[in-house]
Amino acid sequence: MTKKKLIVKVSSLEDSLANFKNAWERAEKNEKFAAPIEILSFENTSTLMKALSPKRIELLKILHALGTVSIRQLAKELDRDYSNVHQDVKSLHQIGVILESEGKYYVPWKTIVTEISLCTKDSPKHNH
Repeated sequence: MTKKKLIVKVSSLEDSLANFKNAWERAEKNEKFAAPIEILSFENTSTLMKALSPKRIELLKILHALGTVSIRQLAKELDRDYSNVHQDVKSLHQIGVILESEGKYYVPWKTIVTEISLCTKDSPKHNH
């Protein structure tokens, strides 16, 4: 099953908990959601960039195109060392970007949208 999109962003723990609380309260009131929102939050930009490095983005694109395959098949298609692909797949699976079914892996997303805010609540304002 292919899902439409995954939103990946940097979000403080407080913001993530507030969003979760809001969604929980809406669900308790039986409010309808337009569509399920799938969000993966990272504590900072460097962690996000490490998790979704250029090599891993390439891996996700190829895996999405291939469908459900083994790590060995994916490594062969990428022409990369099996152990490195295995490590990348396991890391991406652990954070929920790649899913697994009967020992094979797949990417359920058509699109991954990345949000990186250039402003922080405490950052000074610059006049240029």
